[in-house]
Formats: sequence, structure tokens, C-alpha cells
Amino acid sequence: MGTRVISLLLAISFFVSVAGFTIFVIIEANQDDTDNTQQLSNTFDISENNNQQSTDQGANTVLAGTILDGFDTRDNGQTAELEITDIVEGTGDAVSAADVVTVHYTGALVRTGEIFESSKDSGSPATFGLTNLIVGWQEGIPGMKPGGTRRLVIPATKAYGDNPRPGGLIQPGDDLVFDIELIGITE
Repeated sequence: MGTRVISLLLAISFFVSVAGFTIFVIIEANQDDTDNTQQLSNTFDISENNNQQSTDQGANTVLAGTILDGFDTRDNGQTAELEITDIVEGTGDAVSAADVVTVHYTGALVRTGEIFESSKDSGSPATFGLTNLIVGWQEGIPGMKPGGTRRLVIPATKAYGDNPRPGGLIQPGDDLVFDIELIGITE
């Protein structure tokens, strides 16, 4: 009988030890999660403050909402055909209609010159297959060479016509102007 009592006491103490250790681990894990959540929350607050400071300090570098340099505005409908002007001629192989291009672009309204979108605001160039873009880009980018910059003045019929993206600055029938800097070509 003495052996059974000792075995039972050992089993109970083992159970209590395991249960106690398990509870300790759970409490510590919850405490770590709370600390991590607080740390993430603090990081988010700091990044929000940094973003606010960056926006405040870099307000002059954001292009969207500003006026496109060197463009004389005109009324919609005065652009009958696609106008292509090379500002800087690049070097190397020219873009073909089937290529995928990497570009920096800035798009503005012809009627006001107001920039509605620029890849430079994100700091990263954009990559597009030409066949997936508005007709003005499909016709206006081929022939460009890497390093080149081209201005496209696009009539509404070769842009978004009467179906612009909802909620944006582009209105039905808006003619558009794009400054496009060709970074690279992928066939």
C-alpha cells in the first residue's frame, strides 16, 4: 500500500507541475502578444507621424493635383488627332506595338493642365503591356527608345472617351496629355 500512495503522490505532483508549467507558459505567451501588439501599435503611430512629416515636408514633390509644366491648356475637342512630341530622344532598340514597357508617366487634363496621376508620386516606374492600354498609348509609345521622354496629347476618342474611371478627375470627353519617360522594354 505504501508504494501505491507514493506512486499516487508522485503522479499528483507531476500533474501539478505540468499544469503549473503549462499555465506559466500560457501567461508568458499572452504577455509577449500584448507586448508585441503594443510595439506594433507604437510602430504604426511612429510611421503615421513619419508619413505626416513626409507629406508636410515633401508636399512640393507630389505631382497629382499640380499643373503640368510646359503645357498650354486648351478646350476639349481641339485635339482632333494624337499629337506626339519627343522631348528627349532615347537610344537603343525602339518599342514595338507588342512590347511590355517600363515607364515613368505623368497624366494631366488638357483643359486645365491639372495632373491627375503620376508614377513619380509613388517613386516607382510602372510596367505595362501596350496592348492593354488606351489607344493613345498604343499608338504613341511605339518608336520610343529607352531613356527617351515623349509627350502625348490624346483626344478623348483615343483615351477614355465618355467612360472614364469613376470618382477621378477625368470627366467624360476629356482630352488628356501624358509625359512618358521610357525606362525599359520587355518583348
